[in-house]
Amino acid sequence: MIPRVVLAAAAVVLLLAPWPAPLSLAGAVTLVGAAVAVWAVRAPGSLAPLVLLATAVVSWLSAVPDPGLARIAAFAAAGYAVHSAAAISAAVPAGAPVGATLLWRWVGQTLAVLVIGWSVVAMTALVAGQPGSAGLVVVGMLAAVTFVVLPAVVVRRRRP
Repeated sequence: MIPRVVLAAAAVVLLLAPWPAPLSLAGAVTLVGAAVAVWAVRAPGSLAPLVLLATAVVSWLSAVPDPGLARIAAFAAAGYAVHSAAAISAAVPAGAPVGATLLWRWVGQTLAVLVIGWSVVAMTALVAGQPGSAGLVVVGMLAAVTFVVLPAVVVRRRRP
């Protein structure tokens, strides 16, 4: 139940982060996103989380001309929280209890990814000086891939 509540809360933040005018294309996309968010909470193993993320990105791109770094970080965190919560919600049946060990491991991994992501964005923003530039995005993506792939390679080599 907890992952689905987190999924719903993250979906609300994700859809409200662009804060579009209600009578606009972005507002209409956000309303569609709200319906998709309900679908995602009810069926997290379906395509609903992907559609939710896509509608949120479309709404963001059409409503936010010049976001600040904090707003970008909040939007990205909500997007990752939707992804992460949908993944665990899809693996655990709706009425089944989630063990404390699994829940804490999921929370720890989610927070670790968010902290690493925010750190990479902060470092590249300091280096590049222009948040949102193409160079910043490429450097950030390369750093994020390195932080994700390197531990995965090390863990695989340790297993017999």
